[in-house]
Amino acid sequence: METGKKHLASLDSLRGIGVILIFANHFGYPRSCYIMFGWIGLWIFFVLSGYLITEGLLKMRALPIRQYFARFYLKRAFRILPAFLVFFPIAVAVYFTFPRTLSGGSSLGHYWIYIATFTFNQYQLRALSAGGFWFGHLWSLSLEEQFYVIWPWLIFFLPMNWLKKVVPAWIVLAPVLRLILPWFYGGLAQAPIIEASLVCQADAFAIGGCVAIFRDQLPRQAKKLMWIMTIAVIAIGLVNYFAGASADGSYWRTLGWAHFGQFNYQYVWSYSVINIWAATLILACLQGTAPAILNFPPLVFLGRISYGAYLSHMPLLGVYLYYLRPINAFSVRGLVIFLIWFANVILVSWLSFRFIELPFLRFKNRLGGKQRVPIRTEPFLQTPTG
Repeated sequence: METGKKHLASLDSLRGIGVILIFANHFGYPRSCYIMFGWIGLWIFFVLSGYLITEGLLKMRALPIRQYFARFYLKRAFRILPAFLVFFPIAVAVYFTFPRTLSGGSSLGHYWIYIATFTFNQYQLRALSAGGFWFGHLWSLSLEEQFYVIWPWLIFFLPMNWLKKVVPAWIVLAPVLRLILPWFYGGLAQAPIIEASLVCQADAFAIGGCVAIFRDQLPRQAKKLMWIMTIAVIAIGLVNYFAGASADGSYWRTLGWAHFGQFNYQYVWSYSVINIWAATLILACLQGTAPAILNFPPLVFLGRISYGAYLSHMPLLGVYLYYLRPINAFSVRGLVIFLIWFANVILVSWLSFRFIELPFLRFKNRLGGKQRVPIRTEPFLQTPTG
């Protein structure tokens, strides 16, 4: 598993937890999935990505402009493209093998160019169900790639005193946009589509960026803040549940945080609460005060191979659902299928990591030679998506 980079195991474990949440959310979706708050795992990824990318860019700001951008985008290409270029043709082949009923409401011919150019989230603003089991999850990868296009320019060209104003400003502005923009798409019923827009989710990346920018100025009691926010997340979920969100499902499946929640304007403020909580988790990891579970080796391993899990889990699930439907996730049969599917995804992810991603990661880590700028942690995975 060694790539030549120093990794913080607890951060990898956060990815592992995110993967588990997303898997439990997607299996049997939408009617019989185990949980309906698994989207929280994806937002942990977004905040973590905001921190890791910003941390790395801040350490490269002293480089000449050409070297700065060339190094960043080459490294991102080596990280993202190899596995994607293997996954996408296979997913296309599977798409044409199985009935179109598993492929969402649109033909691949209408949106393949959006996937190939990492703008699929913009297509989903118009066709929320596009992609089905084969491609529907790739909207979040597009969101991440668009973040990579914009963020390095802000970090390089804005003076630090401006960065300390502009980045926190997005934490405030994004919820306002989440409140306003749905009305441009037809009203409150269209609120769920805002999750695919970068401007509406920029606060997740921005709050992660703030952890990097203000790291030396943040309180040293990260563990205390983490537990305060954890209690706050539970308490707010309870209040939201009894204030109307119970209509989304039972408490044990939603914790008051069901996805696409329109009750009590949850689609406006819920992301903000989770983003703040995720930031305190990351800060606790950086200060070495994270819970011991975040050094649990299986979670670390799962976090390390999570990009392959992100790419492959939905197509594999589509195949299982086609041959084994109907699947009741809460039956013994459903649990067995879930465990086998989970194991298959892990195997595919490990093969992807070992034979596709790892060689390019090692080459990527050699970029820069003797002038290489040391980076404390590496953005090993940007998004296993929802």
